[in-house]
Amino acid sequence: MAIYVFSLLVGYSPNGVDYAQGERAKIFGKLSVPVRYIFAELPGRYDIDFYKKLGVPEEDMFSMCHYLLDHPTLQTTVKAKDKLAELTDSLQITDVDYQGSVIRLMKEGNVVAEMILESEDRENLLCIQYFNEDRLIRTETYTDQIAHTDYYMTAVSERGLYAKRTRRAYYHKDGSVAFEQVFSEDRCWYLLADGRILTKSGFIGEFMKALDLSEKDIVLIDRFAQLDYVQPLFRWKQKARVIAVMHAGHYFDEGESAYTVNFNQDYNYLFKYSGMIDNIVVSTQQQKEELTEKLLEYQCNVPDIRVIPAGSVEQLRYPKRGRKSCSMLSVSRIQWHKKIHWLVESVIKAHQINEKISLDIYGTGNYEYIRLMKDIVEKNHAQSYVRFMGHQDVREVYKDYEVFLTASTFETLGLSILEAISSGTAVIGLNVRYGSRLLVRPGENGYLIDFDPGSSEEEKIVDCIAEKMIDIFTDQERLERFHEHSYEICSQFMVQEVEDSWKKLIFP
Repeated sequence: MAIYVFSLLVGYSPNGVDYAQGERAKIFGKLSVPVRYIFAELPGRYDIDFYKKLGVPEEDMFSMCHYLLDHPTLQTTVKAKDKLAELTDSLQITDVDYQGSVIRLMKEGNVVAEMILESEDRENLLCIQYFNEDRLIRTETYTDQIAHTDYYMTAVSERGLYAKRTRRAYYHKDGSVAFEQVFSEDRCWYLLADGRILTKSGFIGEFMKALDLSEKDIVLIDRFAQLDYVQPLFRWKQKARVIAVMHAGHYFDEGESAYTVNFNQDYNYLFKYSGMIDNIVVSTQQQKEELTEKLLEYQCNVPDIRVIPAGSVEQLRYPKRGRKSCSMLSVSRIQWHKKIHWLVESVIKAHQINEKISLDIYGTGNYEYIRLMKDIVEKNHAQSYVRFMGHQDVREVYKDYEVFLTASTFETLGLSILEAISSGTAVIGLNVRYGSRLLVRPGENGYLIDFDPGSSEEEKIVDCIAEKMIDIFTDQERLERFHEHSYEICSQFMVQEVEDSWKKLIFP
């Protein structure tokens, strides 16, 4: 028996799904069953390190491309010093230049190769780039040996000359070519050793066949939308049990989401393949009820739906020196639909009444949006009490603040809200599905602002948030009760309960 998790993300900004995968990986690590985390696309070292920091073991990560080799590991073990000695001799290197994690190899004043090392462990080799007259011609990528080679030609674009990748070769342990990729514009083909030529979908089918799944195995799908692996997965899943984890909201009211009219894109495939899915996991009971209703409305099969929160809490965190008076924070990806500018505008208004009020904004994201908010702050001379803190590990940060703010117009569970109440922080947010209504109880641990998804009355919403900011700090004893209630609510989401729910699903 094994669990195959689809899929780890490559080439996109991280989001709540990734952090939920990291939390779940910690739980799965306690199960007595192998877990394989699959990259549908070829990951870079950044992608691997990102998931490793979230809690996914590196030895359990696999790329579809590497999985078809006889050494499928993504771990880097080739020592840079050994390869340097080899290249110095074979390329007749006359000079070596060390620049951090890059070693430049020169011959008669010209760079002929660059060795790229792991940034965190510079003993290990990531890749080697080869040059001819300053033009990139080849890149070798290493894991426990050479894994694949990219070949380039010099091409011309509107911006001038550039290295255009034309071919990639993957290698078995003995150095023989396992298969190749040929690139043409934005398409690629896979050339197998037996002479077959496959599209991306066909190649993924080869990967699925190589897994040789049985009725004892579990396929867990975290992402459906616009991903090539979905159709081959259902075609070649054999008798394996399929569990779909739905992280996003199901059905959006008009104006609730700028990215979709009705359904979240993930649900296009969910509804299409509902008859081939054994279990669906959602984070809240309201999600389960709405999803069941929609599946029935569209005459789709209704699989067994389980409510297992996407996040959990290992411990409650308490401030050591007390919380900073009238302090507030927000934590999220900084994107337009998070409506963080409403919080900025609200705190500027609230500060006019209570000069102690402050807001720290944690997170990174859309540069234009960040610039817009910084302009608002500068225009209102609010730099002293509205600060942009960037990306940080905030687990130990929440407990130093009195109030957590969110203006996101839709969330599923809301991991940042869960983290906040695990530190006893009170919450002000919008009355939106699903997590806000589950984790925030108006008058008990904070306030929820009435919100109409189709409304354009932003100024009214900003005024309402500002009023709650002012009000929440007028009664310190009440605010301390809010903090205690946050701890009480969070106690329902301790990791042991979530672990037990997953165990019951995995081992029925």
